[in-house]
Amino acid sequence: MRLSRLLVLLTLLSTTAPLFAGSDDGKTLVAPTVLQDPLSKGETEFDILGGYFHSPITTGGTKRPEFDYAGGDLRGGYIFTPTLCNECPLLRGDWEFLLDGFSQGVTDGPGNYLVGGSLLFRYNFFHPGSRFIPYIQLGGGGLHSDAAEDQTQRLIGGQFEFVLQADIGARYLLNDRWSILAEGGFQHISNADTASRNVGVNALGGRLGVGIAY
Repeated sequence: MRLSRLLVLLTLLSTTAPLFAGSDDGKTLVAPTVLQDPLSKGETEFDILGGYFHSPITTGGTKRPEFDYAGGDLRGGYIFTPTLCNECPLLRGDWEFLLDGFSQGVTDGPGNYLVGGSLLFRYNFFHPGSRFIPYIQLGGGGLHSDAAEDQTQRLIGGQFEFVLQADIGARYLLNDRWSILAEGGFQHISNADTASRNVGVNALGGRLGVGIAY
């Protein structure tokens, strides 16, 4: 009888011992940290960039004289979609729209400056925890240039010109707020035949800058 009671007691001790035992290394168990997406819906950012663009690029056999310009861009961005394509690692990302104001000085060609703004739509590609975020963007807007006052040229013929652009770029996150951005792309400037002179400008160039999330 005593033997049977002893066996029952040993069985109870063996089954309940893990409930009172500590971890092997004596450390408290901590839940794993969940990495957050670097860009998520509702976040905003402010970017400062400088760049240089070179023309001519000819289309349709039309000869364009050289027209180069350099300057800066100020951008404010807003992420307006949740994370998309979670099941497609290569396409995972979200959409952002940005308001872009720019001021450029003409380094070679007619006139002295181009001043204007654009609305850009950007798709950010990213993976959780990654500091490197490629993106593509398209946009358009308008600008003013004093090049139209030079009647000897036919590139820019109106006080108001349209500008279209397409870019491929990337950002590198320095921390949760600051990042470095680099992009290269194409710009087209013309007035859609609203003025008598409208050869237009086709230029390739790039920008480098910094961004801050807030």
